[in-house]
Amino acid sequence: MTTPVTTAEHFRSLYATSADPWHTADSWYEQRKLSILLAVLPKSRFSSVYEPGCGNGALTLALAGRCERLLASDFCDEAVRLTKERVSAHYHVQISRESLPEQWPSGGEPAFELIVLSELCYYLDHEQLRLTVSLSVGSLLPLGHLLACHWKRPFDDRQQDTAAIHTRFAAHAELRACAHYEDEEFRLDLWQKRGTGEAA
Repeated sequence: MTTPVTTAEHFRSLYATSADPWHTADSWYEQRKLSILLAVLPKSRFSSVYEPGCGNGALTLALAGRCERLLASDFCDEAVRLTKERVSAHYHVQISRESLPEQWPSGGEPAFELIVLSELCYYLDHEQLRLTVSLSVGSLLPLGHLLACHWKRPFDDRQQDTAAIHTRFAAHAELRACAHYEDEEFRLDLWQKRGTGEAA
């Protein structure tokens, strides 16, 4: 996530109050969402995964068991520290501090078989979201998968409506829809990048 919209200071204050600001350890919403997200993934294992906006690493730890290589990032120092601590036993996992979309890894070149955007994109303004869509699709290997999952209810830091976010991804010519789940609390969509030379 990117500093001008939702500042690093804001997230530092959240983590100063709690190492688990979103109650990933004891919230039924978070536990149910994680179970559904993992069940939707189309493969048991992926060669390479990217998770931007990793927070305290609850999802990162779950993804670590589903891939050969995992890069997770956040722009908040405390989130990075907590995630590193949580996945310290997993040597195939790399955690980095990055402001997105400016510091997107791989320069937007194809590098990942799976990208997971969970509870992230509503912090971005319209231009940052446009770049994130473009970089996400560009960073996927041919036939790679992109998963987006976002809460639907209003909150103070929200910059984008969840439906609008997912519509932006769905409109990309290189993505085809694979799975959709939605209830009154959150929406989840899975897309696959088209193969080289494959027509939309």
